[in-house]
Amino acid sequence: MTEDMHNMIAGRLAKAQRFAVVSHINPDGDAVGSVLGMGLALEQAGKQVWMALCHGVPPDFRFLPGAERIGLAIPEDVPIDMVIAVDAGDRERLGSALPADWRVDLNIDHHATNTHYGLLNVVEPDAPSTTSILARYLPRWGLPLSTEVATALLTGLLTDTLGFRTESVTPDTLRLAASLMEKGAPLSTLYYETMVAKSFAALRYWGFGLSRMQRDGALVWSYVTQADRDAAGYKMEDDADLVNRLITAREAQVALIFVERSGPRVKMSWRAKAGWDVSHLARQFGGGGHAAAAGAILPGTLEEVMPRVLQATRDFVQRHLEQVQSPTPVTQV
Repeated sequence: MTEDMHNMIAGRLAKAQRFAVVSHINPDGDAVGSVLGMGLALEQAGKQVWMALCHGVPPDFRFLPGAERIGLAIPEDVPIDMVIAVDAGDRERLGSALPADWRVDLNIDHHATNTHYGLLNVVEPDAPSTTSILARYLPRWGLPLSTEVATALLTGLLTDTLGFRTESVTPDTLRLAASLMEKGAPLSTLYYETMVAKSFAALRYWGFGLSRMQRDGALVWSYVTQADRDAAGYKMEDDADLVNRLITAREAQVALIFVERSGPRVKMSWRAKAGWDVSHLARQFGGGGHAAAAGAILPGTLEEVMPRVLQATRDFVQRHLEQVQSPTPVTQV
């Protein structure tokens, strides 16, 4: 980020009075934390703010201050001066949170696959989370870092690093987390609420997926169905973070879970340990993400989708292992 870019963004934020802040479909902690962090900071600077996530705030994040303020869509009749998209790699990922013909004025993200769809783009693929970008830049843009804002930002940092466990975590990441704690963000509470606590329904849902776990060498995988969600009483169309439990198997280098959705469609989520990059797999199926965590959605039933994706994942794991095991050729001088 150049000084000119910082000054341009600060000037736009100071001049505008009415803001829309949105993020991606099926929001995670970084999406929710980024929307709240940006939105609340703007409000505390005296601006009018509308925040939206087209699939709403997941139950695990509804404890966050201001979460009840996030709607499902920005009203079309609101006279918005500036639209800000956070943690969304492309315009389509915003879903119906934003009217289709509205432009995005400021795009803030950390996905390497970001398409730079904003008039102004702050895209830093090396950042551990989008909230980490906001934590560093909001003060430079003239916006406050209150306890509520810091709490939202630390939530995104925690969840996107899987509790500070990903390769993206550096000493600077921990220093940034400490600075947010100094602003009043309650690390122990956030860690418990976002990384540990699960609803009874989610744990029952996990039971179905755990009972179907299979292992193929370094790959551990499973699947869950709509019938499983109904039986468990789980209301969301996701895996309740079960994939993050699968990757904790000592034998696993890559974990994969299939989630049956209406449509019919199937959501795939991959997780990987250090040294692996499953984002290539996700992109192969029209998705995206990061080296350690990626996902994609395909039309079709579980029976149609699973064999194809499993084979591609097995091939990926095998190629990676062969590359690691092959000795590097020695050049004779």
